[in-house]
Amino acid sequence: MAKCVNGRAIAKSSNDKVRDEIQLRRAKKGRSPKLVSLSVGYSEDAEIYMNMQKKVSDYVGVEFVSQKLSADTSQDELIEQIKKLNLDSTVTSIIVQKPLPENIDHNIAVSSILPEKDAEGITPYNLGRIFRKEADIVPCTPGAVMKILKSCNVDLYGKEVVIIGHSAIVGKPLSLMMLNETATVTVCHVGTAEKGNIIAHTRKADILIVAVGKAAMVKPDWIKEGAVVIDVGINKVEDKIQGDVDFLETEKKASIITPVPGGVGPVTVSILMRNVLRAY
Repeated sequence: MAKCVNGRAIAKSSNDKVRDEIQLRRAKKGRSPKLVSLSVGYSEDAEIYMNMQKKVSDYVGVEFVSQKLSADTSQDELIEQIKKLNLDSTVTSIIVQKPLPENIDHNIAVSSILPEKDAEGITPYNLGRIFRKEADIVPCTPGAVMKILKSCNVDLYGKEVVIIGHSAIVGKPLSLMMLNETATVTVCHVGTAEKGNIIAHTRKADILIVAVGKAAMVKPDWIKEGAVVIDVGINKVEDKIQGDVDFLETEKKASIITPVPGGVGPVTVSILMRNVLRAY
């Protein structure tokens, strides 16, 4: 039976350190860090995530401001608002919430954020610093995965790491972060699936990370005995939240596994707060 990771406990430990550091720096600076959240239109998922951000911000001592723009906001108008926040010296961090309306390209919008105010670590500059092993502000979910593995004392050196999902904010930066720890990394994606080769890769994995957004896609026969399984997926199935991994069955075979909810999610928000601290 696998050790089930307590993401909430890991997040609290990280948040406590951030809170202590903010208190020390606020005494010297005379002001708190300020995180501005920009959203366009209404999304229930975005509202839930923003409420989590607000709750943790209050806990660690970050001033959280939500700026909600109307659904008919254009890309140019959103970028203009970001530029105003870039110039506002009281604003130390900016986050653009997803999803965005179809007329707005998230990558273009985020690229207009100053790298030193990039709360999510996903501007081209900050992503590039991962490549050079210089990253200080990192993408939140990959940062959460690395934090969990470190908290569980998982040695990455030479290990076979398989990542399912190659998004620009999870799979791709996470693969670089793993390479920086001298892991042997395989990234699976739609092309791997179409060729019918995913299971051949996952069965070799010492560490399997799944980030595709398909409920219970990964079955226990996909993994080898004693593998570490990190489930990044969040899927709403009827009235329940479920990950990308068939948890109850896979738990019997893995050595370490993250639950959904209560695994990667809380740690992701704690990495956001750590980024806000570093930007501050």
